[in-house]
Amino acid sequence: MFEPSFLPVLHFFIRKAVQGVLLLLITSAAAFFLLSSAGSDAFTSLREDPQISPATIEKLRASYGLDRPVVERYGRWLASAVRADLGESFYYRVPVTELVLARFGSTALLAFAAIGIAALIAVGLAFVNVRSQSRTLSAITDAVILIFASTPRIVISLFALAILVYGAITSVFWLSAISLAVPLIAILLAQFNQSLHDAMSEDFIRTARAKGLSETTIILRHAFRAAINPALTLFGLSLGALLGGSVIVETVIGRPGIGSLTVSAVRNRDIPLLMGVMIVVSIAVWAGNTLAEVLQFVNDKRIRSAEAE
Repeated sequence: MFEPSFLPVLHFFIRKAVQGVLLLLITSAAAFFLLSSAGSDAFTSLREDPQISPATIEKLRASYGLDRPVVERYGRWLASAVRADLGESFYYRVPVTELVLARFGSTALLAFAAIGIAALIAVGLAFVNVRSQSRTLSAITDAVILIFASTPRIVISLFALAILVYGAITSVFWLSAISLAVPLIAILLAQFNQSLHDAMSEDFIRTARAKGLSETTIILRHAFRAAINPALTLFGLSLGALLGGSVIVETVIGRPGIGSLTVSAVRNRDIPLLMGVMIVVSIAVWAGNTLAEVLQFVNDKRIRSAEAE
């Protein structure tokens, strides 16, 4: 028998596992049927080559199963995907799993670097803003949020590319990470700054002040913990946004990763590769959201109590 204190944890992970499976089934089915109904495939462009006969093209389509009904093709793809076999890329002629995981590792490292940069700047500015209670600093914080949130990612990427060309900064990785981090800084800073201000007006903060604790100790030990839950939710949601933003950043700056691989797959109508990218990204987004919920679960006993009910 499970201990009562363990049951909420077990219930939480079972619920997240079921959500993950349903997410993958729904997104993979929707993506497969939408891609298959686009009216073209990897061999469509060969029809423009007079040296390749229609019979040859049809043989190629048949060899890859593209002449079969879409439901049958999805069933075969799903059966292989369950065994971690995502097929072979039409364009690169290598296993999709191998190709996608190699590129995803590069982009995941970039995304976590961007999250680290954004969190460091957002938390630091919010702390200084709340600690100083300066109107000037508060105005600067609002200006940073407005500018960073309203600047299109492609403009940020082009600016980073210009810096790279002129040699002011030579690290493609860090320029890419900063480009990804800029919109996230605005989101995290806006949320955490407001949450921290709200937490400072709570009764437990007044109690901490009555005990003679310093303002810095009160913020770091008490207010931070109360303000962090909304930021953790944004952390989980931001992973998907960062992976989506990598399409622009990696394409503009020219850094190989999951984003540039997606662009290549779209250009070449490489359905197996697109499906592989979609599956891996979906798993990453689910994992990010799950990690954020786990951190909230650990940080807030009210969530643990609600899970136990």
